[in-house]
Order: sequence, then structure tokens, then C-alpha cells
Amino acid sequence: MVGCPFIVGGLILLIIFLVCLAKRNKSHKLQSQINALKDKANSWEETEILAFDPASQLNESEFKEMTDRLKKRIVVPHFNEPEKSPYGTPATFVNEVADHLTESFDFSMVKDVLGRFKHFKTVVGDIHLHFIHVVGNELHASTPIILLHGWPSTIWEFHQSIPLLRHQGYTVVAPSLPGHGFSDPPTVAGVSPAVIACAYHKLMLQLGYKRFVISGGDFGSLIGNLMTFMFPESVIGLHNTLNLAQMGWRPLLQTLVGSVLPSLVYTTEQEHKSVHPLSELKDRMYKGMAYFHVQSVIPDSYGYGMVDSPVGLIGWIGFTYANASCSRDSSKTPMENLREGIRNFGIDNICANLAIFWATRCAQASMRIYYEFHANDRELLENLSIPEVPVAISNFPNEIAHITKFASAGMYGNIKQFTYHNHGGHFAHEDNVEAVVDDLVAFIYKIA
Repeated sequence: MVGCPFIVGGLILLIIFLVCLAKRNKSHKLQSQINALKDKANSWEETEILAFDPASQLNESEFKEMTDRLKKRIVVPHFNEPEKSPYGTPATFVNEVADHLTESFDFSMVKDVLGRFKHFKTVVGDIHLHFIHVVGNELHASTPIILLHGWPSTIWEFHQSIPLLRHQGYTVVAPSLPGHGFSDPPTVAGVSPAVIACAYHKLMLQLGYKRFVISGGDFGSLIGNLMTFMFPESVIGLHNTLNLAQMGWRPLLQTLVGSVLPSLVYTTEQEHKSVHPLSELKDRMYKGMAYFHVQSVIPDSYGYGMVDSPVGLIGWIGFTYANASCSRDSSKTPMENLREGIRNFGIDNICANLAIFWATRCAQASMRIYYEFHANDRELLENLSIPEVPVAISNFPNEIAHITKFASAGMYGNIKQFTYHNHGGHFAHEDNVEAVVDDLVAFIYKIA
């Protein structure tokens, strides 16, 4: 019995040693992955940047085919569709969006709006990139901005933001995510968010911007995080509308204490409501992330239906726009929530994005980014740390999940701005563009 304390002590030391060794090996593995990515990016040769007219891919014949098919659609609730339908996209929603596309939507408006910007295409590594490039004035020449969208967005997401930023004199670069709209689908496997981050960084350097501000949402937030993590010397500041700080001891502690003593850990009522009650948060995450799992495992299986059928496109992607832009109030019917989302996002904005997806036949390719993320970048995301680069987070109430400032500090070490808004959702550039731009400009003034 005399030796028991020494045995226990020895076991504890052994466990600590093994944990530290595992962390060291994991850190070495991740650093090797980052070095490999950087080496690959450094091997990419610069290619010519060519002017591009998006109207060349927005053919009236494609839109006519889309509307002709919708007029012949078979989307009626052949079986009972309960008022509180638990089955996904209601047929009523599909029919209402289809009716707007066929009876009211002006397809030429998409070409007219996008035609107001200068568009370009280039090849970065294996990625054929489309991007908008708007040059600002001398006053803000030192703070160029790259705007990054995610799935299932297109460059249309920024059609309101770019003019607002241009009006204030900022230079803006806005690439289309590979396989989304005017950026071609990747021709090789492995084009993950980390690879795209390297491509975007290379693009900015080729345009002459050695340092820049990043603003992203959805996968754009993830890619922005990766760019900042891998190339901190190039990033003046990082602004996200989706907070991707990783879970750890901070949020767990805050959530547990906040359940009992909210005033002890939450500084505002908004902050408290963004996390609690936990039952509603769990329900939102469970129902709102179904697509994430499907597209991470079998993206092509769903993609065929969307490339071939505009009904499939509305039912999967159109639904996502509205569902991510509403409050998802459990006391309302699904259609009441979706109609709120349609009002917030804008029915013409929904149709414009769907028209671009249809004309470029990119729905299937767009979903593969989820597979590539899970196959290549999950560990990288889970171990991201951005200790020094200034960070701003814009929080919108209809976002699918929230992480508080306290919890975010474990990943972001230099949070300069953390704003809560009373209106807006996952696609804030569509449903609260003034707030996004105001936050971004205010952030730049703080750090420039």
C-alpha cells in the first residue's frame, strides 16, 4: 500500500505525457498540411486575367427552358400536406416560387445589374475563377476588400454591397466560389476550402494587393478564417457574418453557468437569447443542418435532380434561401416561416440566384465543397487559431447558431468589434445589407 501514491502519480504523469505527445504529433501533422498547401500555391504560375461578360452565360434560351419546364411541373400535394409539415420543403413553397419565376420575374434584370460591374476570369492552379473587381479611390487605397460568399450563393449576393462600398471609395474584389455560377466547376478532386483560400490569396497578390481586408459569410467565413490563419501577414482584418469559433471549454462553461445564472456570463439580453433556451438551439441545429450531412457524404446524388429539374432546384436551394432568412418560429407553420424568409431575402433575389444556378448548371458541382471540406479540412478548422489579426463579427438573429464573444475569444485573440443586430439572417448581404456594410466600414476605420 505504501507504493500506491507513487503508482497513481506515475500513471497521471504518463497520461499527461501521452496527451502532450498526441497534441504535438497532431500539431506537426497540421503544420505539414499547411506547408504542403503553401508549397502547392507557390508552384502555381500566374496566368492572364481576361475581361468577362456574365451575359455570355445568361442566355435567354436557358431561362425560357427553365420557365417552360416549370409551367409543366408536377408539384402538387398528392398526399396530405399537414399545416405543420415535418417533411421538408412544402409543395406550396415550390409552387409560389415557380409561379413568380414563370409569371413575374424579369430575367433581363439579372444581366442588367451584373453588367454594372467589371468582371474578369483567370486560372489559379487548377481553379478557373470568376471575380468582380471594382477599384476605389486613393483615400482607401490601402484597405482593399475581398468579399467571400458560400453555398448556395452566387456573386449575386453582393450586388447591393459592392455599390455601397464603391460609393464610399473602397476597392472591392468579389470572386465566385468555384463551381458556383461563373467560376467553373473544379476539374480535379481535392479543391477544398483550404485550397480555395490559397487561390484567393494568390489572386489578391496578382492584383497587386499585398494586404487586404476579408469579409465573408457561410463558407466564405471559413475560407476567410483559413486565409487569415495561413497568411496572417496579408490580412489587415477579418470580418465574418458567420461566427465559426470552435467549441471548447469557454462556450461549454458559459452555457452551463448561463443556464442557471445568465446575468453572470451574458452582458446583454441579446447575447443570452442567441444561445438559450438550449432546447430550441438544439432543434434549430438538428433541423437546419440536414443538408450539411447529405452534401458532405453524397453531394452528387442530390445534384443530378437540381441540374436536370428547376423544381428540384427550388425545392432544395430555393428553400435554403428562405429557411435561412426566417426566424424558424416553432409556433408558426412552415409556410408562415418561409414566407417571412421570402420577404426578408426578397423573392427576386431568390429567383436571380436560382436563374444563375440554372443557366450555369452548377448546382451539382457547388455541393461538392462540403465533401471536400470533410475529406480534407475538418482537422484544420478544429485547430484554427487567429491570435493577432483584428477580427469583427456581425451577428444576425436568424442565423442558424450563435457563439458569444466570450466563447469566441478562444479562437479569435483580437476581437475588435462584436455586433448584434435586430434583423437579418444567414444571408445578411441580401436581407440586411446596410448593417453588414456599416459594420465592415466601422471595423476598417478602427484598424486601418
